[in-house]
Amino acid sequence: MKIKLLFTTLLLLTASLNYAQVQHDNDTVIFIAVEEPPTFPGGDSAMVAYLKHNLHYPPAEKEKGIQGKVFVGFVIEKDGVVSNVEVKRGIGEECDAEAVRVIKEMPNWDPGKQSGIVVRTAMVLPISFKIVEQPKAPTVDSLKKVEKMPEFPGGEQALMDFIGTNIKYPKNAIDRRIEGRVFVQFIVEPDGSVTNIKVARGIGGGCDEEAVRVVKMMPKWIPGEAFGEKVRVSYYLPINYKLPKEQPKQIRNNQRRNTF
Repeated sequence: MKIKLLFTTLLLLTASLNYAQVQHDNDTVIFIAVEEPPTFPGGDSAMVAYLKHNLHYPPAEKEKGIQGKVFVGFVIEKDGVVSNVEVKRGIGEECDAEAVRVIKEMPNWDPGKQSGIVVRTAMVLPISFKIVEQPKAPTVDSLKKVEKMPEFPGGEQALMDFIGTNIKYPKNAIDRRIEGRVFVQFIVEPDGSVTNIKVARGIGGGCDEEAVRVVKMMPKWIPGEAFGEKVRVSYYLPINYKLPKEQPKQIRNNQRRNTF
């Protein structure tokens, strides 16, 4: 019997208050509720796509039948950086650690505002690990009700192969020893074409531009669906650049290096 992972995400429901509750951390105010809550870049569907691509069910805990929601607390700083990540309520050591990992690696958010001023804001995100039987494909129930996320033709392995074949490590980045993950955001249109390509978080050295170039080369995707209709879906794709340890300085400019 085939068992696949279904995970859902729910944004913290922030109460409509005429004032903000606050707590103090080293004399820096952290707001619990604000007039304009922080938002993941690209919105809810973009966050769902990010989690779908990056969250992995720990095999050991999946085999034991451990499932449920991990509540992760964190702070969105004034510059949008995610900090102070911690488990508020967990379900198991490995699932908790995986939920924390995927939150820590998020791109910068659009920060919250109080009275028009950017402030530090506390958030809580529940992430579900659930085992389901024989789904046609992993599904994500977001606030946008995207029932089927877009898919690269041939699946995730085909996507990895495409990037691995086409990506080039920029010489400038090699010379400067730049490594890291470039987050590329784009929209998969109802006809499967990829549009609105931009870097959500980059690392410089020409890696950002190279990641965008490769995404622009992509063939049409299998579009996302909602209520039986093909819809536009915002998608996040992380592309890793990592220099091999054996060749720290002398690497050809056309060396391809990409992992997920």
